[in-house]
Amino acid sequence: MPPIRRKRMQQRQLGSSPVKVSEIGLGTWGMSGAFWGAADDEESIRVIRRALELGITLIDTAEAYGHGHAEEVVGKALAGSRDKAVIATKVAPNHLEPAAIEVALDGSLKRMQTDYVDVYFIHWPNSDFPIGPTMEMMERLRSSGRIKAVGVSNFSTADMDSARQHGVIDVLQPPYNMLWREVEAETLPYCRKHNIGVMPYSGLAQGLLTGLLSLDTKFVEGDERRTTVLFQPGTYERAVNAVDTLKPIAARYGKTVPQLAIQWLTSRPGVSSPLVGARTVKELEENVESVGWTISDADIAAMDNITAPVWAEIKDKGDMFGFRARQRQEQQAKSA
Repeated sequence: MPPIRRKRMQQRQLGSSPVKVSEIGLGTWGMSGAFWGAADDEESIRVIRRALELGITLIDTAEAYGHGHAEEVVGKALAGSRDKAVIATKVAPNHLEPAAIEVALDGSLKRMQTDYVDVYFIHWPNSDFPIGPTMEMMERLRSSGRIKAVGVSNFSTADMDSARQHGVIDVLQPPYNMLWREVEAETLPYCRKHNIGVMPYSGLAQGLLTGLLSLDTKFVEGDERRTTVLFQPGTYERAVNAVDTLKPIAARYGKTVPQLAIQWLTSRPGVSSPLVGARTVKELEENVESVGWTISDADIAAMDNITAPVWAEIKDKGDMFGFRARQRQEQQAKSA
């Protein structure tokens, strides 16, 4: 099959909000200098600026990414071109008391050198804070014009039901990729029913779907992926072997495995704009080649057959990053 000419980046409506986003977005977690190991700020700035040139308007970050460092990088990168970007950021789960939300937003705005954000997310649900006052504050921020859309990240359908009693959810940000499919059973249908956009993160399964990891890969100090579900012994090896089996399918389209994985995610019903990380301009330019073409139904079925067994093995082992398990442990410790 000859190489496919890439079409111009599409813009998609984000749920019921007035915000439009590019069909893939740039995630900045890897630019934080935390979890993934050290990051090169100057290269991160080049990546963000190149993303805008290539039609990626959505830049996603959070106050928790490197304790605000990723937001600072975003602010430096977008200086003089704020109007070309759609910024999404998140309030941390320990800042969900109404007054703390406003303080957190002020900090994010200052770090990013802007007076508004396009999408403001509740990063994680936190049972220490009633959702009603939290959502009411989010709606006040929307009315003030300091945010344009309200998002929730890592919320279950039950969490969203509770939140929607006190305000409008425009978008959900969950982990979703070919190897981690928790949202398919209930969450995606729920979001389609209620006109909630879906902005998946970890579309390349923490790097597993890049095709660059092997059974011999050594993880550097500071790379915390070794603590997460997909990287546990046995699961990691099965995932690496599954990804190797995807390579011939990608090659039929003149594409790489990450391009195949992102296109798969972009075309899922209900998905608005997957977030894809890139720590170098080269990685970013490769990721952009994931849009503007389609995978055949037969190949989608083949990809499902290859990757579904990995998900079947891990679907009952907790959340992808182990956050909910840590949250439960903290709650138990408080009540002891």
